[in-house]
Amino acid sequence: MRRPSEPLLRAFALLAVAAAPAAASAHDVPKDRRYTTVVVADRSPRTASQRTLGPAEIAASPRRRSADDLLRLVPGVLLIQHGAEGKGQQMFMRGFDAAHGADIEVKVAGVAVNELSNIHGQGYVDLGFVVPEVVRRVTANKGPFLLDQGNFANAGTIRFELGVEPEARGSRVGYEFGSTLRHRGVFVHAPKNMSKETFFAVEAMTDRGFARARAAQRATFLGQIRLLDSKSHGALDLTAGVYAARFDAPGAVRADDVAAGKVDRIDAYRGDGGGRSYRLFTALRHQLDLGVGKLEQRLHGQLRDLDLVEDFTGWLLDPVAGDRRGQRHRFASLGYQLDYRRPLHPNLDFVAGGAWQGDLVRQHDVRVDAHHQVVSRNWDLGVGQHQAHARAGLRWHPVSRLTIEAGARLDLLAYDVRDRIDPDRHGRKVLALPSPRINAAVRLAPFASLFLAYGRGLRAPEARAVLGGPVPEDTSLDRYRGGPARIVASDSVEVGARFQHRERVSAGVALFGTWIDRELVFDHVSAVNIELNRTRRLGVDLDLAVWPRRWLQLRQDLSLVQARFVESGAPVPLAPPFMSATGLTLVHPSGLRAGARFLVVGSRALPHGARTSAYALLDLSLGYRVGPLQLDLQLDNVTNAVWKEGEYHYASWWDRADPRSTIPTLHYLAGPPLTARIGATLWL
Repeated sequence: MRRPSEPLLRAFALLAVAAAPAAASAHDVPKDRRYTTVVVADRSPRTASQRTLGPAEIAASPRRRSADDLLRLVPGVLLIQHGAEGKGQQMFMRGFDAAHGADIEVKVAGVAVNELSNIHGQGYVDLGFVVPEVVRRVTANKGPFLLDQGNFANAGTIRFELGVEPEARGSRVGYEFGSTLRHRGVFVHAPKNMSKETFFAVEAMTDRGFARARAAQRATFLGQIRLLDSKSHGALDLTAGVYAARFDAPGAVRADDVAAGKVDRIDAYRGDGGGRSYRLFTALRHQLDLGVGKLEQRLHGQLRDLDLVEDFTGWLLDPVAGDRRGQRHRFASLGYQLDYRRPLHPNLDFVAGGAWQGDLVRQHDVRVDAHHQVVSRNWDLGVGQHQAHARAGLRWHPVSRLTIEAGARLDLLAYDVRDRIDPDRHGRKVLALPSPRINAAVRLAPFASLFLAYGRGLRAPEARAVLGGPVPEDTSLDRYRGGPARIVASDSVEVGARFQHRERVSAGVALFGTWIDRELVFDHVSAVNIELNRTRRLGVDLDLAVWPRRWLQLRQDLSLVQARFVESGAPVPLAPPFMSATGLTLVHPSGLRAGARFLVVGSRALPHGARTSAYALLDLSLGYRVGPLQLDLQLDNVTNAVWKEGEYHYASWWDRADPRSTIPTLHYLAGPPLTARIGATLWL
């Protein structure tokens, strides 16, 4: 009899002609052997700065409250949360202030989750639907050097690979309690007789936060199953997730108000900010071995709803009703991806692929009063948008010590935008950008390799920019030229080396540069396209890992970058010029595991000549497993350092007893103090 899932698989197999071998089942590994090694070395990195975090390193991480915390483990990545847990983080990497994801592409199960034309921020990334316990690996490819890196990958691409390793399969239930009245429960079921791709996870969390207006709650289901492993039709994996969250948004406080005692440094001016986030995510992946090549297809879809109320300026814009801003973003998305690889010669492979994604978007942005009633409407748009690309290239081994990958991709974007406030405003736009990519790896010795890479990255405009016009002459932005919506392209180069001495020492150095001829951003307040001058980013990434024992890793990562406007020499605001992370990961066969991470972030430039404060944080984790019971203790900010997580420089008016002023002043959000979480996991 035909199995029920075969008709679905046959639909995918219309594009293929041969069979794929069945994947091996996971082995039943004794529980006391789980994660007894922390050796994580990229066996065949394609660029000098490629970095992979493995299961043991993730499991022993001092911070793993959410998938966002796994992003923090990537060297050179800085995240700032200017809301509560559940709101998209502000992201920084390689001299880019990527806002909520505008210059860092993030993929989950092979699907890019950056949201084109999100009402709150271009490229918005919300990883709340990813349960950290089922993340197998996190791979960071810095720079836009690989053909499959797409929109928003100017600074790089970070990939989350889902699954459960054979050593950790089975069923487990966990509970975590934190000093901020945090309660988190998680259940993971990964059948031992099935492959690592199959799992089911349920998570529920509530957290009051360390201060007022910082509470968060979420509930998540995420599952993945290998529907079929067939010699005649290939392998088929289904991934599905449902996610709902509520979170507060405290806003920032003025530094001069804190100094005058008008507000506490960890307080908020208003306690009614926050939002709700919902997501339905699904992806169907089909893999085949065609005998003369390999084919992978992926069909994916999402439904998304984001509601948000924030206020960063008080009474500055509206002295009567206040400056609270309400935003809502809803979209439905459907996409398809295709990857193909075929050997043309024993030393030459042909690679090709393409993708399409279509979105239907409804978004509005309004000014609301203290009761969250609409005072004025800023935006109310209906958007249809498409993004597609095709790519082709060659992977060549002219000699055993040299590998060259070269090719190009063509990205296409199309927008159809209707203004529901002014029906006469209707914009359409089609944009295209070719992107050459090339990288080479030379094995100088069995333990050393040299890497070179060049690539063009891109950041697509958001739908609102299609309706935007030039900068009005009476605005403070008139020193910039306004212009039509267009793709922002970057050109990046990287040269570096990696050294690997067996499984004892791994080291890497990467020198990089990124140039953007004409920066273009869409200013949400003035509703215009702001065209900036040429920028360049020059820097170096260094990493060193030592394994005194297979169960012990010591690591040092260092990122230095200078981000400047070329003509004026002024620094690019908010980009961190210096980051250092020192880490320890211990997973001993006895059941003991521990982790430590010491992070140092240098002072960053702010607009109008201001600067942020530097800070250093130490996080620790300690765990022990005996039989089926595992206990964990996690401490964040062990030294209870007083630090500022986010700092900004803009005008606001909170105390109406003072004269109204549009002069920018320093604002900040206090970073969390010492917090502790204790957790227990029962392996069933």
